[in-house]
Amino acid sequence: MVRKICLLLLTSCLLISCSDKELGSLVDEIDVEHPTGEEEKVPIRIVADKSNQNFYEMVMFELKDSTYNGPNGSMLIPLKYQNLDSLTWEVEGSPKKLNLVVKQSGGYRFTTAWGHYFYLPGNYKTYLKGYRGKDLVVKDSATIRISGDGDFLHVKWSELSGDPNENIGYTNNGTQDYEFQVYSNKIGKEIFSKLNVRFEHLDYRKFNPEIGKRELEVFTTYISSLYGEPKYDETTKGIHAKFKKLFRKGVRAEQVIKIWLGKTSNMALLKKESWKEDGFGYEIHAEPNH
Repeated sequence: MVRKICLLLLTSCLLISCSDKELGSLVDEIDVEHPTGEEEKVPIRIVADKSNQNFYEMVMFELKDSTYNGPNGSMLIPLKYQNLDSLTWEVEGSPKKLNLVVKQSGGYRFTTAWGHYFYLPGNYKTYLKGYRGKDLVVKDSATIRISGDGDFLHVKWSELSGDPNENIGYTNNGTQDYEFQVYSNKIGKEIFSKLNVRFEHLDYRKFNPEIGKRELEVFTTYISSLYGEPKYDETTKGIHAKFKKLFRKGVRAEQVIKIWLGKTSNMALLKKESWKEDGFGYEIHAEPNH
């Protein structure tokens, strides 16, 4: 199972947010040899506010100084350990690392607390490493167990009130080249949720079939990793008729691409009506199966 994660950073002077703002800085995961010298170790460790959490629910991480037990410890770390040349945090299986120390002209930026969302259930080991020159002076880890409690993703049909939820983006700030957005609502007897994806470096201002290709790849891989292979696809005769039996939503025949059948939900990969004009525009539509 490919683990996909999303990050929402929080510097020591910022309030946490669920927006898609890009905070902090990420560096590519590159294997570089760092010979260890006799440099004194720096007593920074990583602490998570939860060791067990549901996916799409935030886990807060914070840096602690193991030699200090007073108030505002995280606020003091950038002052005490500003001579670190690098400090990175990563989740096992992620293609990139999060750079917690960013050198800038005339100063630096030091992230001491951040929120983190996980896209998939599983056990995740996270690593903190810091260097002064070529010497590894910070080394710590924390393990988080992520469960998959929900009817569709983290959404529970019985908890939808009829007030439209915001289209919430669960950003990853560069650990992948895309972010997921989830919208759920209850309108009369119709209960549904939608999953959309947006790519960071692709151009949405013009006709761009590359976006559509990536949408198909990401959605198919992601939903199949959670709910198994699709029951029906484009090769299935009468897939539109099957969709009409399984879903309340009305769509044209050419919009239905794949259908998954879950324990409490039915899910479909659909083309949006804007697809012909843009060359892209796919989404996952989910409804209760009762």
